[in-house]
Amino acid sequence: MAILTLKNRYPAEAFDGRFDGQRYIVKDKLAVPDYVAHHLKKQSIVRDNPVTGENEYRLSIVEIDGDQPMLDSLPVETLDRTDMDFPKAKLIPGVKTPVPQQRESFGSLVLDQASKR
Repeated sequence: MAILTLKNRYPAEAFDGRFDGQRYIVKDKLAVPDYVAHHLKKQSIVRDNPVTGENEYRLSIVEIDGDQPMLDSLPVETLDRTDMDFPKAKLIPGVKTPVPQQRESFGSLVLDQASKR
């Protein structure tokens, strides 16, 4: 088991990850066992390209990745659309649906809010 150093590439906020119920907060650098380092790095994905299989991570392992450039900002979504047929697709916020009215039940009798009036 080797000890590896995780580096947070987005200095604006600390990375908060978990492994085996244990909480790890990476502000700048953190030394952890190798299996924990690889797990936390996989949790920190900021950009995923399913066509090429390339990923960009918020955390880097100093001993393996070397000196990675710092991130200025985090992307709005993790899906990288540059190699897809529809790169100009937009992220559209969902429509909020109304909350269904609560129903009270007494045995086999079900009363709606409207029938109470």
